[in-house]
Amino acid sequence: MRVVVQKYGGKCVEPGGNELVAAERIMETRDQGIAPVIVVSAMGRELRDWNEELERVIRQPEGARKLAMAHFYSTAELVRLVEAIDPGIEPRELDMLMSCGEIISTVRLAHVLKAKGYPTMALSGGQVGLITDGFFGHARVIQTDIRQLIECLDRAAIPLVAGFQGVSMVDHAITTLGEGGSDYTAVCLAFALQHAVRSPLQEPIELSGVEVFKEVDGVMTANPANFPADRPAQRRPRTLPRLTFDELCAMSQYGADVIQAQSAEMARRYGIAVRVRNFRHPEAPGTVVDGAQPDAAASPVTGIADMASMAVFTVEDSGERLRRRIEEVLSQTRMNYQVVPVRDGRWKFAVKREKYRSVATLVEVMLAPRGLQPTFEDGQWALVTIVGEGLRGRVQETARQVQGLLNDVGIAVEGDIENTISYSVLVHESHRRDAILTLHDALFNK
Repeated sequence: MRVVVQKYGGKCVEPGGNELVAAERIMETRDQGIAPVIVVSAMGRELRDWNEELERVIRQPEGARKLAMAHFYSTAELVRLVEAIDPGIEPRELDMLMSCGEIISTVRLAHVLKAKGYPTMALSGGQVGLITDGFFGHARVIQTDIRQLIECLDRAAIPLVAGFQGVSMVDHAITTLGEGGSDYTAVCLAFALQHAVRSPLQEPIELSGVEVFKEVDGVMTANPANFPADRPAQRRPRTLPRLTFDELCAMSQYGADVIQAQSAEMARRYGIAVRVRNFRHPEAPGTVVDGAQPDAAASPVTGIADMASMAVFTVEDSGERLRRRIEEVLSQTRMNYQVVPVRDGRWKFAVKREKYRSVATLVEVMLAPRGLQPTFEDGQWALVTIVGEGLRGRVQETARQVQGLLNDVGIAVEGDIENTISYSVLVHESHRRDAILTLHDALFNK
């Protein structure tokens, strides 16, 4: 039995047309004789300006209803519904609430397929057998039991799994897997299918990897949202045909909207091939991520990642021992953070903002018992990172080039990080987009 795990992002499953396109991709896969295992994200997105959105759609037939369907059940709106009572939601209840968006999307998409004559089964993260360590908000999967999933495949039904969630080992509490957790669900299921034990009389499972469906044609050289709409096509980001696992991990770690960083690490560890595709354009090849050797003739830089408006803090003591203690504390909270040595000899701790946890509050609570008072510069700094296999052995040379390019346009580099295949600079948030545009022009438009 040839099996592929397909993950559909929130925009792919919005009512009013998108979910029908996603259903078409699933049916195409099934009709090719491949058994799809579908992972579904919560539909919709948070709306910053409801009045603006209403003005845009209200004149359309059923415009208001489509808006409501697409956004009232997004995770952000579900959380807002309860925060309106009191913002202090218990982590256990918050995870239970946040899991609902994916369940709603999963049941809807399963029903769409069933109405078109395809047998389906909708499963929550717990029902599909994802057992977690119970860390609310950022749980890790520690065990899988996918017997129900395999039974579904054996009877030629299409399993649709609610992403972003599992259940804890001890008390079976619903736990969520962190921002982008549906990617993690997909890779965990691929791993479990790859190692599923079958009877000699049963058809063996041949895994074809993970397909991540988005609204773009694949992974791009930079985030298109950072580029002015009137920029010439030759100076805009382009789709990358291939990435190595190391490049995927580096780009995810430093803020690129590829797949969740934890998912990328797991795909690399177990050699699970990932393909990023446009759900609207099945003919587009997308971006393939696997263990193939990089092209020696390719550009040394593959892509540019960025993390905007980071929560950055410092402490008075700049010693190495204290730095390690703070890193340990940040790791315990499962935050995405970077330690940046800066020009005055101290360290800046740059933490990626989160939707549903206050980074500043968490840091202060964790450091206070240790007698440490962090000084926050919230939202003032950004990290811009270049990534590429071609940087191996030449990161320092590239660092000088990058700093020279930014200095020429008046962008000050506060601190930097050198890694094996990446180089990051900490710049003021007001210079972030200019830094990306400058580096993209120099590195990709020679």
